[in-house]
Amino acid sequence: MSFPAHGVIITAAGSSSRFNSSDNPAKKKKEFMPLDDRSVLYHAAAPFFSLPGLQIVVVTYAEGYRDEAEVALDNLLFASPVPVLLVQGGATRQQSVLLGLEALATHAPDVGYALIHDGARPWITEQTIISTLAIATVFGGAAPVLPIHDSVKMIDREGKIVSHVDRSGMATVQTPQIFRFPEILEAHRQAASNNKTYLDDTEIYMDFGGLVGTCEGDLYNRKITVAQDIPNSEAPS
Repeated sequence: MSFPAHGVIITAAGSSSRFNSSDNPAKKKKEFMPLDDRSVLYHAAAPFFSLPGLQIVVVTYAEGYRDEAEVALDNLLFASPVPVLLVQGGATRQQSVLLGLEALATHAPDVGYALIHDGARPWITEQTIISTLAIATVFGGAAPVLPIHDSVKMIDREGKIVSHVDRSGMATVQTPQIFRFPEILEAHRQAASNNKTYLDDTEIYMDFGGLVGTCEGDLYNRKITVAQDIPNSEAPS
């Protein structure tokens, strides 16, 4: 495929509150934890640098964690001709993504697409990125998804099953989520003032008129949430 000019936003500004539970004595942001020979954040970002058409990579970080983000990114900061910009994130993921998009508008306004990826998904592959980008060029937005195979139930506050959900047509969504730029920026700007809590960027894009297609996700492209999600052995190949 022909690769359009694009920018990447890697989100690493979260609090890692679930990761730093009582079961995890490390008390460290998950994106900065070691995984094989590098950090989780390094592995989440590295595959994007191999794609043609990449203009800039924006990495969001939490207040007070800039130095740790630089260390975690290692030689990605200086070994690539593609500029890497570190941007302090906001109080929520939505705010952080908007700040990243605003940085794209300032430093790479001519990109055609924005690729938004969780810094806690270190097993992303080039193939998943390429497949998602290809779908985005058709619909304007795209995300990798996995079908749900388990039974889905609604649970009440007491923990009882109250209804049985038809799982046909249902899927879980992964990142990268890819959108036309600046359309995703304008959608985020509008979403910032409507007092709605959004689940992810596909919902924001669709709420303001965008279409989102899907491609097959990768079972290994999972998100690190708790300390036990980081294996002691090498990542799946």
